[in-house]
Amino acid sequence: MSKNESCSALGGFMRYKSIATALCLAATCLPSLARAKSCNTADRSVLLILDASGSMNAKLPSGGTRIEVARRAVKGVSSLIPGEAQLGLRLYGSQSPRERKNCEDSNVAVPFAPASANGDRVASAVDGATAQGYTPIAYSLEQAASDFPVDAKDRIIVLVSDGKETCKGDPTIAAKALAGKGVTVHAVGFIVDTAARMQLQAIARATGGSYFDAPVGPELPDTLKAALDTCKQTVVTLPPKPKPGKLRTTSAIFSHAVFNAETGKRVGTFDRVTHELALPAGVYEVKFGPASWKGIEVRPGETTTIQPGALRLTPNASAEVVDSETDESFGRFDAVTPELTLIPGVYDLRFGKTEWRYIKVDGGATTTRRPVRITLAPGLQWQKARVVTQGGAVVARFDAVTHEAVLPPGDYVIEVDDNKFPFPATEGEAFEVKPQ
Repeated sequence: MSKNESCSALGGFMRYKSIATALCLAATCLPSLARAKSCNTADRSVLLILDASGSMNAKLPSGGTRIEVARRAVKGVSSLIPGEAQLGLRLYGSQSPRERKNCEDSNVAVPFAPASANGDRVASAVDGATAQGYTPIAYSLEQAASDFPVDAKDRIIVLVSDGKETCKGDPTIAAKALAGKGVTVHAVGFIVDTAARMQLQAIARATGGSYFDAPVGPELPDTLKAALDTCKQTVVTLPPKPKPGKLRTTSAIFSHAVFNAETGKRVGTFDRVTHELALPAGVYEVKFGPASWKGIEVRPGETTTIQPGALRLTPNASAEVVDSETDESFGRFDAVTPELTLIPGVYDLRFGKTEWRYIKVDGGATTTRRPVRITLAPGLQWQKARVVTQGGAVVARFDAVTHEAVLPPGDYVIEVDDNKFPFPATEGEAFEVKPQ
């Protein structure tokens, strides 16, 4: 959130307290003054929390994976803060594979020490980290409260995540608890979808921190520097009975339960008829199949809109949609289901024995994927036929009733009796074996 946006958001709250208006004018309504001042000082204790969950293995268009880019960026952090400042590193998702569904996979990889002494330790820790597990943001924030030195003065967390919470608990509620202990969280969204961005913005806002976007990948080092240089903003507490707000969704094909994140109480439902709810100001979550959209802020007198995304497969094919990180199923494509409405996130498409990994679905948009089709033409005489990868793994077989294989892009070999046809298939390509 920019300083101007922060001022605008706070303005809605500050009509309740005249003194708060003065605070806004002093602290956040002078963006040029705020930008000129850096709070990156020697008396800071900075805890870097890095996402090492399974989705960080996704590849970037520029080459390499997300975790590789993050490693390079994090290695330079020690040079971006004063040498006397305290620096520590916490990782989540790096110790347990997703099959274990470990929602306590969060550890202090490098305890606090002066940044001048911790640079090599941080570099070694991120080099040895394996991106593989879940995204327990709330748990990590809860644990981080006790990571800081007892005598720490300015307590700062810089949270770098490529996704949203995949475990129990609400990270925005955890962030509010940290704010009560004098901890500020600056959040960096690393190639995030709209749901993750909304959640990370709420985390930062709850503590007086700021949100920073790294939407492509290579800019992450500069984004981290900006996060380290920024100052805390004024946080204004709402009055006991603020004006209610509204929560709405742009799509609700099925029933989606809405819960108050602090009490756990169900407060309403989105469905084909109801797309908007009047709610007290607070933090909410909305159920989407096996997952929840968490950290949704409803502000007094405002409407918060969540926008699901859509994933379309064309032409029609049979494939299961699973969360890339949690392996939870979100539905299937088949002859009558060419499109699924999904919470924004990163998904895999499973085609029998092979899968199309790390497909990003964003809010308010339709992501279309065109699989590869391999066909044995009518009239072709053959005894045995199959499709294998370059490594020899069988991904499809043909028989008396199956003359077509639908697969993700890949480097395949089509074997028909003693004939072998290499097929380096890109998205949407088709290959047909015909009789002479």
